[in-house]
Amino acid sequence: MPFRKLTIISAIALSISATISSAAPAPAQAAAAAVESPKRVLITNVNIFDGFSPELIANQSVLIEGNHIVEVGPALEASNAEVIDGEGRTLTPGLIDMHQHVMLNPPEGTAAYQTRWDEAAGGAFAIHHMEENMLMKGITTVRDIAGDPLDLAKAIDMGYLPGPRVYSSGGAISQTGGHGDWAGRNIASQDLHNHRDIAQASQNTWVVDGPDAVTRAVRMNMRRGAAFTKIMGGGGVASEFDPLEIMGLAQDEVDRAVEISADNGTYVATHAYHTASYNRLLDAGVRSFEHGFLIDEPTVKRMAKKYRKDKDIVWSFQCFMSINSFGDYDSMPAFFTHEQKVKGVAVGKGARNVSKWMNKHDMFVVGGSDMFTPGLVGRIKEDLTCNVKAGFSPAQALKHWTGNAGIVLKWSGPKDPYPTYALGTIKKDAYADILLWDGNPLENIELILDEDKLDLIMKDGKVYKNEL
Repeated sequence: MPFRKLTIISAIALSISATISSAAPAPAQAAAAAVESPKRVLITNVNIFDGFSPELIANQSVLIEGNHIVEVGPALEASNAEVIDGEGRTLTPGLIDMHQHVMLNPPEGTAAYQTRWDEAAGGAFAIHHMEENMLMKGITTVRDIAGDPLDLAKAIDMGYLPGPRVYSSGGAISQTGGHGDWAGRNIASQDLHNHRDIAQASQNTWVVDGPDAVTRAVRMNMRRGAAFTKIMGGGGVASEFDPLEIMGLAQDEVDRAVEISADNGTYVATHAYHTASYNRLLDAGVRSFEHGFLIDEPTVKRMAKKYRKDKDIVWSFQCFMSINSFGDYDSMPAFFTHEQKVKGVAVGKGARNVSKWMNKHDMFVVGGSDMFTPGLVGRIKEDLTCNVKAGFSPAQALKHWTGNAGIVLKWSGPKDPYPTYALGTIKKDAYADILLWDGNPLENIELILDEDKLDLIMKDGKVYKNEL
């Protein structure tokens, strides 16, 4: 789809009744001129998935005031409210992608910034996909977990650009030769990544060595508005120098990242794949565990036991990339090297076992696509449906992408960029991030892939799509 000129969202409030009476705009047009909802909106006659319950709550109404929900219940009435008759549709929270890399959407992925594109082009790619392939498909919040879209997030929040809410880690913290070291083999990593003083730079990754350098990088991210910290705790697939079996940051480096993050009232998320790295990171106080497709079942049991006791860790499942894209040599991205594809095959084989164990032992799970670059970013919601193919129920899959995700986002504490209301749920005092579906995704999860079945997209009380 060609890029189009982005239009600043109008500050003039247009009524929903005017929208309903006019021909329904194409999604692209709706996003460019988002409709500011009136002060009060009443959505009636809907069946609600609240982000947690395995069953729909039938015959409900939702009253919205400004950007948040003020009441949920049967047969609500409200004076001076615009009314939307849901006509028996299913109402859900907006979807939340908990493992996204919005700045890595040039055609060549992570390698792009070495060869063809600068940060300005990276931002243009990012905002295009954040609008077209996220917000306009019902993904109203993303957790950006390695990358630096912090100023884009600020522009979205101020109404200058359309896009989802963004919780960002800022640049991921990697060691030289780690998963965040994207320099060419014969280029010293600092030439590419640390070519400006750390006190002035913004980065998609920080390539740093030693606790003191980790301290400066984490503090720089926090200074710029990061909501949490992302570290590289082991090797990865989409990087050149790091076999899956390596450990990533050293123990003292991990400890420092956890300490500085805790000092800021927030948490650490980690990239890692195997048992030794997961257990070391558990010992260190890391809270969000991404990937992990090569860990053993005793480690899964340890994680589930810790969650039941302390409620302070989560496993983030990248289903589509690990099972559908990885695991088969020929299905992986064309820009991967042979060595990267071999690593992907190993990950795909392990992912099927780990997802079964996580479900078996009732681990706390969120869903994160890890899907970026033009061939994948338009298919992000297939990660959610993949959860069902991996053995979770439709209600569990939606819970991963709504209610559970909203809980983890609030772990950012004082660094939470959206602290006032709850996310990922339909209840009083939750943000008005709302989707209306023509059908029941708890009965047929594939429904969410049909954009014609998504009749209403509301984020922060603003309507971006209305087909009613």
